[in-house]
Amino acid sequence: MTNVEQLLRQAADKSCYDGDKLNIEKVVKMVGQAANETVSVNYIPMDSSISGVLEYDNGIWLIKVNNKHNSKRQRFTIAHELGHFMLHRNKSALFEDKVFFRAVEKDNMEYAANSFAALLLMPESRVREAVNDGMRNIGALADRFGVSSPAMKARVVELGYKLKQND
Repeated sequence: MTNVEQLLRQAADKSCYDGDKLNIEKVVKMVGQAANETVSVNYIPMDSSISGVLEYDNGIWLIKVNNKHNSKRQRFTIAHELGHFMLHRNKSALFEDKVFFRAVEKDNMEYAANSFAALLLMPESRVREAVNDGMRNIGALADRFGVSSPAMKARVVELGYKLKQND
């Protein structure tokens, strides 16, 4: 299962939503079961430059999340690492995601994992529905979906919405 739309349908069918906020840990468990793999999320202290790590250890895929980062960053990190699991797990047994530095050879995989996370946490249909219902504040949209304001801003721009310029 690598299709985000299929994953979102299954998440809705298995009640993985609280309003528009996806229960990402429940989705991780669901994906692991579907892949006949054990996938675990662990919150641990890490250097502030590292958001998270996906690694394979003794038959278990571990998503390690920096517990020093805010909860919205952690949610995006989990979704990002889940993207690595679904899209790239046959290419490597270790993915380390640093906040400020990306290795050049990993750029395409990082972009794909970020895109996966954005599509998963901020599905187009749900974002458009919220905007069409009158929600126009980036911060309020971000809270509704449990993501950071910069992540939501990037997503609405990607969906073709124009942002109001402050004078």
